[in-house]
Amino acid sequence: MTISTFDLASLDGLFSRPEIAEAMKRVSPTGYASAARFWQTPLEGPHLSARMKELVYFTMHVAATSLNGEAIKRQVQRILAAGGSHADIVDVVVTIASLANHALYSCVPVLEEELAAAGQTTATEAEFTPELAAAKRHFVDVRGFWNEHRDPVARMMPDYTAALIGVATESWENGSLTRRERELVCIAVDCNVTHSFPAGLRTHIRNALDAGATKGEIIEVFQMAALMGLEGFVLTGEAMFGEAATDGEPAAAAPNG
Repeated sequence: MTISTFDLASLDGLFSRPEIAEAMKRVSPTGYASAARFWQTPLEGPHLSARMKELVYFTMHVAATSLNGEAIKRQVQRILAAGGSHADIVDVVVTIASLANHALYSCVPVLEEELAAAGQTTATEAEFTPELAAAKRHFVDVRGFWNEHRDPVARMMPDYTAALIGVATESWENGSLTRRERELVCIAVDCNVTHSFPAGLRTHIRNALDAGATKGEIIEVFQMAALMGLEGFVLTGEAMFGEAATDGEPAAAAPNG
């Protein structure tokens, strides 16, 4: 499906074919209207550009905690229609590649506790190696902060952490997004319903404000995150009236039936 800028604020544009949206309207005209208004409100908000809104919503779907393949394909088209580039898209996926590392912030302390209970020496008291200390300094120079949750991970897995720092600074040094835009992407990751991470969210809100982001822009990121609640509506329409379900045009649906 080819997407135009006209479609971006319309719920109809989320479906793979116009006929599916029409079938959903026939099933529940009022239900569709309320969903369409919910979708339209942040999409027509005055703060973020259309390009940035689509990049933010792409972030929600491409994050390791979501990975909605069909939505990723759809969002790539929508980003390009909104004036984004392939470089912008790759910037996002590199920027959020280290998301899965957040799980280690709770996993490594558990390992340390169990090793201690078993009488085994842990690495928690070890100093950073010179190489890792240099990598940490580089991260702070590029990103402007250091998350203390990383310290136990770094001491336990120094080679891994050095590689992690490499990917966590790559887009910030070479990517196409501005620092402000990239911080908004990071806010999108940490306010997502599939990954609520208040500590990271606070850091990225602070950094975004420092980079020139406004309260209105951040609130619109939050609103875009809330739109994830409509993905079930879209997937249900595709399941009921898509090509895989009907092997052709969707049948006319009777109201309430």
